[in-house]
Amino acid sequence: MKYSLISLLFVLSLSFTACNQTKKEKDQTNQFDRTGKMYEMIPETTSVFWTGYKTTDKIAVKGQFMKLEFENIKAAPTAREALNGIQFSIPVSSLFSNEESRDTKLKENFFAVMDHTDFISGSISVENDSVATANIKMNGIEKAIPLSYFIDGQMLSMQGSFILDDFNALAALASLHEVCKDKHAGADGVSKTWNEVGINVESYLKVK
Repeated sequence: MKYSLISLLFVLSLSFTACNQTKKEKDQTNQFDRTGKMYEMIPETTSVFWTGYKTTDKIAVKGQFMKLEFENIKAAPTAREALNGIQFSIPVSSLFSNEESRDTKLKENFFAVMDHTDFISGSISVENDSVATANIKMNGIEKAIPLSYFIDGQMLSMQGSFILDDFNALAALASLHEVCKDKHAGADGVSKTWNEVGINVESYLKVK
């Protein structure tokens, strides 16, 4: 009986150790890129693209902002921690869509109609390994915009969208539509400028 009790205690000890080891490995797996290295976003490699839509067929109109300003850039032991808390400011004057007349209309008949929107500003909050939030301030209003993101090697990609109603920007949209009415007419003869805007951010993460 004595040997049976010792054997039982030995088996239980092994089971507890194995369970502890499995939990430890699982916890380490959940550390998202925690490899002993440090991650840091590089502002010079970061691009912010936007997508608007026209006609009832919802044809995409794409462009980007050529100038970006960042604060609170930091090195951190995970990519998630490195991205969390980054602040940004985007001059709308740096808007570029590869068509000068369109750029002029967007600056003068859209952003200029808004309140205090020489810059689009905000910050990034990272919730988990695939979901983040861009806290964007535009037209005097701040809104949280959900973003999905993934990291492939050292390349970061973030995507999301929002509606202009959330920023009380329908007057600016109507102003833009008025000067773009002819170009926003589709095959059905209906002119439409959508209130939806897509966002795509691409950046390179330095690992050291």
